Amino acid sequence: MSWIQDLLSELSINSSSNFWTLFILLGGVAYAGKFFFKNHSPKFSDDQAKIVLGAILSLLGLLIGFVLSISINGYNDRQKTEENEMLVISSAFQRTQLLDSPQKEKAEKLLHEYLDARIEFFNADSLLENKEWRITSTEKQKQLWDIAVNEARETPNPVISSVLASYSDLYLSQEKTTVSWRDQIPKIVWALLIFFAVVSNILIGYNARQEQKMNLMILVLPFLMALSLFIISEIDVPGKGVIHVTPDDLLSLKDTLAHIAKNKN
Repeated sequence: MSWIQDLLSELSINSSSNFWTLFILLGGVAYAGKFFFKNHSPKFSDDQAKIVLGAILSLLGLLIGFVLSISINGYNDRQKTEENEMLVISSAFQRTQLLDSPQKEKAEKLLHEYLDARIEFFNADSLLENKEWRITSTEKQKQLWDIAVNEARETPNPVISSVLASYSDLYLSQEKTTVSWRDQIPKIVWALLIFFAVVSNILIGYNARQEQKMNLMILVLPFLMALSLFIISEIDVPGKGVIHVTPDDLLSLKDTLAHIAKNKN
């Protein structure tokens, strides 16, 4: 089974084209089931097929609801990490005022660059860009840490300790975001969802086999299933697609700092 999981791990589920792929797949198997069973007499009755279809649809509905709750929890966690980063960066700006003037100006510049890097991290639409901005923000945090360490060595006191703590929190908040910035739903669960959807649509085609025309009503359930799976994938995959966490709090902090700097000048 390991090769199946390796294969599934290579599949992408974060593209809008997946909606149309799922819709075409599910609609296609529904029509395939209709025309296959039209020409072949099955060994089970219509009542048996309806009972099985109802049971599969019930299980699929429960599974979709459970997976949707998992993806929403992951989305909420990413929102909380973005809010936490804003609070930590804001605290770091305040503690930076405790440094001596030359070091304070350098640290403020680095904090602005760190803030920009975190904003770009949340706005990035690929894992490669996320990684690049994460590395950039880590480098800025390290430079801030070095400034505070040098200051603490020259004049060790509780005030500098608070600055060190605030710069340390920058790294911790970033790592918490990184941990939450991953898919919550395993690929094998996606395979199970799609398998249930395919089987149920085959049975839908079976129940519609007596229809002589290619009626569009048979596409209603495939459309709704594809839409549900698409929405779940959009919520689950961080930083991509139509539904994703945006750095609203970080942008608000940047605007606030720009306003404060403008008033000082």
